[in-house]
Amino acid sequence: MSEQVDAVVIGAGVVGLACAYELSQRLDSVVVLEREVGPGREISSRNSGVVHAGIYYPDDSLKTKLCIEGNRRLYQWCETHEVPHKHTGKLIVATSAQDEQRLRAIARHAKDVGAGELRLMTGSEATQQEPELRCALALHSPTSGVVDVHEFIASLVHEIKEADGTVVYHTAVDEIRRSRDGWVVQTTDTTGSRMELEARRVINAAGLSALDVAASSGLPEAERPWRLYPCKGSYFALGAGAPPTRNSLIYPLPEGGGLGVHITADITGARRAGPDAEFIDTIEYSVDESRLERFAEAVARYLPAIRPEHLTPDYSGIRPKLVGPGGGFADFVIANPASQPGFVHLIGIESPGLTAALAIGAHVSNVIG
Repeated sequence: MSEQVDAVVIGAGVVGLACAYELSQRLDSVVVLEREVGPGREISSRNSGVVHAGIYYPDDSLKTKLCIEGNRRLYQWCETHEVPHKHTGKLIVATSAQDEQRLRAIARHAKDVGAGELRLMTGSEATQQEPELRCALALHSPTSGVVDVHEFIASLVHEIKEADGTVVYHTAVDEIRRSRDGWVVQTTDTTGSRMELEARRVINAAGLSALDVAASSGLPEAERPWRLYPCKGSYFALGAGAPPTRNSLIYPLPEGGGLGVHITADITGARRAGPDAEFIDTIEYSVDESRLERFAEAVARYLPAIRPEHLTPDYSGIRPKLVGPGGGFADFVIANPASQPGFVHLIGIESPGLTAALAIGAHVSNVIG
C-alpha cells in the first residue's frame, strides 16, 4: 500500500507526539509511527514526571529556552486538558560550604535566565519547612512541579486524533528514501504487512534509535557527527516507614551527568529516590538491588534519617545522552540539514525533554515549514 500524507513523525514518545500535535493543527494529514504497542513506552513513561524550571542549563542553550517556555506551555496544557498535575515547588540543597558556593552560583544563573522567582533559604529556614532535612543552604524553585506523564501522553494522542491525525503502533520503519516531492517512508507492522507513506515532511523523534533513523534516511556521515551514550537511571521506592517529607521534590546539587539522587513524589504522593546515572552498553531495565546501599547513602547526605531498609527497587529509565562519562554539557540537537529539506532530526532529547516537549513541538513546526 502507498499513501500520501503531509507529515510523518517517527516515534510516539512525548516529544514526537508534541511535534505531531503542532503539525496537526495546520496540516491535513499527519501520521505518527511507533514500533511499540503503545505511546511513550521507551523514554517518556520511565522518568520521574517532574516539571522542570530551566535552572541549570547555559543561558544560550535550547535546553534553557525550551524548558522555560515548555514549563509554561505544559501547565497551561494540563489546565486546559484536565491532566493531573501539581505546582509543588522544589528544594535544591547544599550540605557543605563548597556546595553552598555552587548553589549560590546556580541561583544567580537561574535568575539571569528567567527560571522563575527563586528564593535562597538558610539551613535553619529550610529545616523549619522540612524538619528531616540537613543542609547549609537551600534554593526554592516555585515553578517546578509534577505531572501525570501517562495522562499527558494520552491527552496528546487524543488531540492528534481530534485533528484527524493518525497514530499507528506495532509499526517499524524499514527504509527512508528521497522522492521527487519529499520522502518515502517504508514500514512493516507485526503482521508482516508493508506500507509506504509519501510525505513532504518527516520528523525523526525516535529517541534511543534516532541515530539509526538518521543513518537510514541517507544523511551523510559528515552531517551526523553525533553519538549517543545510553545512560540508565534507576529508582528506588520509599516505603511507608521512611521518614516523612513535606516537599514533593528535594534535590542535591547536580553530579555525575545527572541531577543527583533526589526525592520525588508523583501525582499520587508515592515517593521515590533516584535516578542515578549508569552508562550502559545493552538496553535493559532491571533495577540492580545491589545499588540500594549507594542510594541510601546519597539521600542520607541531606535526609540523615534515611536507611537502606526504607528503600525497595522500583523501575528504571534510559536517557539518550550525547556525552559519555565525565562529559560536559550537551544541548538538544534539533537538526534540519540543508541536504534534507523537509526533514528534522531530534537527537539527544533527554531531561528536560518532558517539560520542554510542547515547546519543542512548536519549534519543530516552525523549522519544518
